[in-house]
Amino acid sequence: MTTNRALESSLMDVPVRVDVVLGEARMPIEELMNLSDGEIVALEKRTNEPVDIYVSDRLMARGRLVVSDGQLGVKLSEIVDEKRAA
Repeated sequence: MTTNRALESSLMDVPVRVDVVLGEARMPIEELMNLSDGEIVALEKRTNEPVDIYVSDRLMARGRLVVSDGQLGVKLSEIVDEKRAA
């Protein structure tokens, strides 16, 4: 299979949205509206569980939260095959 270098190069410039889902919390809107500054909302995941990484709304990978140079990041641990996961 031949690679079209011009196409490959142009695809590298296409912006995509990456979302890292730390967890979920469900609560009534009234409770949400009554939250105060500094309150903690418990998520339905433990801190040692992998986070889901979505690229343009498609689950692509999972990873672990890391801190590097004082910044929060994600270290990839698994590439997700959506066909097998479904």
